[in-house]
Amino acid sequence: MTENNGDRQRARRRAVRSVGPPVEETANREVMSVPAETARAATATALGGGAVVGSSAEKASAAEVSTESSKAAVSAGASVDLGKSAAADSPVDLGKTAAVDEPADADQPKKSLGAGRLVAMAAAAVLVLALVVGAAIAVVQVRSADARAERRTEYVQTARQAVLNLTTIRADSAKQDIDRILAVASGQFKSEFDGRVDPFMNIVQQAKVVSTGEIVEAAVESDDENSAKVLVAAKQTLTNAGQEGPQTRLYRFRVTVDRGDAGLTVSNVEFVA
Repeated sequence: MTENNGDRQRARRRAVRSVGPPVEETANREVMSVPAETARAATATALGGGAVVGSSAEKASAAEVSTESSKAAVSAGASVDLGKSAAADSPVDLGKTAAVDEPADADQPKKSLGAGRLVAMAAAAVLVLALVVGAAIAVVQVRSADARAERRTEYVQTARQAVLNLTTIRADSAKQDIDRILAVASGQFKSEFDGRVDPFMNIVQQAKVVSTGEIVEAAVESDDENSAKVLVAAKQTLTNAGQEGPQTRLYRFRVTVDRGDAGLTVSNVEFVA
């Protein structure tokens, strides 16, 4: 019986040793040890029929193997998990960040550029519109100024001619001189000659009047599109049968010029002191 027990113990030890390399050797080679349950199953099979390890020494040995194997397995498993975490989590996080953040960062400059272009285009449009409006206003003002200057020039010329006709008259051409005065007369000024043309012509012829007028200065006092008041300074050189030498007379007139269907005419002539 003693020999049989000894043979069984040796067989059990050989079975335990045959399961795999020692724990230290496994740890040194960084190879995961065989789990304790697998070692027990192999031991039971080697003993023939799944018998349970009986002795305390064998149980202790199996427990040590199982503990060391578990530690190695846990260590290996932790390394693998950490490796997986480092390999899997980091790229995914970085990828997600790149996938989410990059479009936002890329779109922001585009939006800014788009808004800037719109603002620039709007500013350019406003500038062009302002230039067009300014040019149009300038053209209108220039044309208006030109039209007024032209109108005032016409008023002055009409007033000058009326005063020149009125101060220039000769006995030998009295009829033509009076007709020239009436050609530009209208309104009150023309009515002053009504019924007086013949008597006036007779006086000029009898007195042998010779008068020559000269315009000294003329300027518009006020004006609009239809009328104007023009101040005219004139000088008249006069000779007649009752005087030995020529006489010089200075006059200041306020001439009212009207625009009508017949053009520009003189409606009133006033002496200004």
